[in-house]
Amino acid sequence: MARTYDSEGKQLAYFLRGIFILGGLIIYFKVPGLHWGFYFGIVIGAVIIAEILGLLWVNKRRSTVKPKKKTTAKKVVAERQVASSSKKLTDQQIIQANLDTLSGTDFERLMELYYTDQGYQVERVGGAGDHEVDLIIRGKEGYKIAVQCKRWKKDVGNDIVLRLKSGKQVHGCYDAWIVTTSHFTRSAKEAAERLNIKLINGVAIRDKLDRWRKADQGKMRRTKI
Repeated sequence: MARTYDSEGKQLAYFLRGIFILGGLIIYFKVPGLHWGFYFGIVIGAVIIAEILGLLWVNKRRSTVKPKKKTTAKKVVAERQVASSSKKLTDQQIIQANLDTLSGTDFERLMELYYTDQGYQVERVGGAGDHEVDLIIRGKEGYKIAVQCKRWKKDVGNDIVLRLKSGKQVHGCYDAWIVTTSHFTRSAKEAAERLNIKLINGVAIRDKLDRWRKADQGKMRRTKI
């Protein structure tokens, strides 16, 4: 756009230069007795004035055009996060939603609802400094279990297992579980076996949730009847 304005400005300057020189020639030949230096003065003045007017025209055109705001990748991601965070799902929507569409926070909430319905007392941890512990559940026996929820597509590695081992101790839990919508790496399975941490992969949790949802729908139908 800037090059277009520059070229248009030059064309305007050439046009004005020609008009001024032509006008000067007419005056020079119409008015008798004018010195020849008058003609050269007209030529020089025409060049200077035409260039100035051309630059003024270009600056005016540029000032009237508003620059377009660049949309960066970070801005797009931030806007999507704001939009997604503004659409808070209800508990029933979370229960019935496709696991692949849930955010990490919604998946934690889903597991909180699931374990609560299974008879556990559930404490939501999560957030900064959680030591890889999202939920602390307490069964009828009274002992606490640290639960890490991973709504991932990639496999969960042994680094998560090791951090949960530490989190289990920090929160004073007797046992520890990792629940994921994906799978576990071989090293994660080996570490979990040594540390006595229970791993629940995507196939197992989807099966548990499907049976729970069907039972929940059955309860709702019986309630309506």
